Amino acid sequence: MNFQFRSNLIIALFIIVVIGTMWLLMQGLSYSFNLLQGKEPPPLTDNEVISQEVSYIVKIDNFALQEFDQDQQLSHFIEAKKYFNFKNTPALLLDPKVTIYNEKGDEDYILTSNRANYLDSGEIKFKGKVNVRSSTGVTHKMNTQELLVSTKTDDLISNKKVTYLGERAKMVAQGMHMKAKEDKMKLLGKTRINQDGGQEILTTDLYIDQSNGQKHYYSKNSTTYLAPDNKIYADGVDMDMRKEIIQLLGKVKILQNSGSKINTQDLIVDQSGGNEVYRTKERIRYQSEVADIHATGMHYDAKNQKIKLTGGVVGRYE
Repeated sequence: MNFQFRSNLIIALFIIVVIGTMWLLMQGLSYSFNLLQGKEPPPLTDNEVISQEVSYIVKIDNFALQEFDQDQQLSHFIEAKKYFNFKNTPALLLDPKVTIYNEKGDEDYILTSNRANYLDSGEIKFKGKVNVRSSTGVTHKMNTQELLVSTKTDDLISNKKVTYLGERAKMVAQGMHMKAKEDKMKLLGKTRINQDGGQEILTTDLYIDQSNGQKHYYSKNSTTYLAPDNKIYADGVDMDMRKEIIQLLGKVKILQNSGSKINTQDLIVDQSGGNEVYRTKERIRYQSEVADIHATGMHYDAKNQKIKLTGGVVGRYE
């Protein structure tokens, strides 16, 4: 019986070793195949990162750290559900919360996320979803691969893709620089704004100013406004999202799905009350297959496809 038991045990262990070896081989082949195809393997979760480390130097539950400025005034209070300090990688914070204080010692703003790295420089690098809540009551919600909190300037910086959730819109940019104390932000590089109403705005280097209760987005760079029946080109954009008014700045060209085009400048897009109305008091040139019309001023109900041209309308028809 004892010999039979040992034999069965050896066979079972042999089978487990074979299965484990085959699994590791398959994982290695899958990783190599991804590399050959130019694909990066998916990022590791926090638990996978921790499990792959042979050992961590320090693990702290309910981590808390106070940081003081040169005047011994509390400047940062860092909290986390768990803190891991490894040998060769930055320290990991799970469920971090960072509170920034102003010169008077009052809470200025608070950052929360699912995870972050605490760097040797004292800076904190957030990853994934990040919420920034200002003492003014403004809340900023974003998702990014990396968001660095500078402990010297308290600016928030990301050089990676950023998705920012704004007023009835989602904005995607190539990076971000935020002055959280002032509730001001610059979305860097090519920026796409997807509005809840289905409109899309393409521009570059978009500024977001939410100070003093504003919802002000603007850019002085070339802008494309895409609506269901129209494509509009302009030299810039200025958006008041509280009033739901968009100004398309400079020279403006409207291309209709029908093939007609309208040239003007400084066009107002009124989205209030679920509307889509374009209006301007500037000179207008409307061109279609059968007409070429000049006027001064326009009221264009884009939803109902009704255009009213005003102010000395002159037309030529074929």
